[in-house]
Amino acid sequence: MQPVSHRSARALTVAFGLFAFAASANAADLPSLKETTPAPVADSFQPFFVKLGFTYGLNTSSSHIWAQDPTALAHGVPAAFPAGVGATITNISTLGFEAGFFVTRNISVDVSGGIPLYVKDKTKGYNPANPVVTNGTVLGQIMPAIIPITVLYHFDNFGSIRPYIGAGVAVGFSFDNKNAFLNDIHVGSSAGPVVQGGVDYMIDRNWGVSLDVKKTFNYVESYANGINLPGIGPVPAKVFQHTHFEPWLFSVGLIYRFGGGEPIFAKY
Repeated sequence: MQPVSHRSARALTVAFGLFAFAASANAADLPSLKETTPAPVADSFQPFFVKLGFTYGLNTSSSHIWAQDPTALAHGVPAAFPAGVGATITNISTLGFEAGFFVTRNISVDVSGGIPLYVKDKTKGYNPANPVVTNGTVLGQIMPAIIPITVLYHFDNFGSIRPYIGAGVAVGFSFDNKNAFLNDIHVGSSAGPVVQGGVDYMIDRNWGVSLDVKKTFNYVESYANGINLPGIGPVPAKVFQHTHFEPWLFSVGLIYRFGGGEPIFAKY
């Protein structure tokens, strides 16, 4: 074998260096086996909210009425007797509102209400023994208020559509009463269970629309200290009305959520 010349050795060294440089460049272009980090996601959670819109109260209430019998009073018997008719409260349309906050991302505490308006308390049915009280006689006008306080669970696996369901307690009372067939009307306060369900659709991080329905179950005791007899006028008499006040409350309106500040970029 002939020895390698000095010039040939230098050529081999240069060739080897070029080969090593090309290999390292190609290795740098290969994809890394290291796991890629997901892109940050904007966290725009807003814990507080208000809703404002239209509320329709469909009353499915029923009442039993007791009154003093003038004939019995003449014999010194002051006991109250069934009047032979019931009563019901008319439906109502009003401006409704709701406010609350999320204690977690799925659970909220809500308080609802509406602008109070007068509704009529009218007789339902007819008793021939009491001809002055015909079917539909307006016993009085009341301005009822019912305030549901509920705890709701919101489902968050449907994107911008967020159904919810929950329950709580509804507090009821009357702001004011007007005489009609009855005089000096007094309406008691009440508290009863309420169930609620609906769906929110969020347009962006702050604004959305809502469809909501509630069903309350309240029991109210009321009384009056007199009656207005046609052609005679006011007559002292004690009249009692026990009402199962159980309206359906249907609401549609706008949502505004706030309190979360600017979007925070959180890594998940």
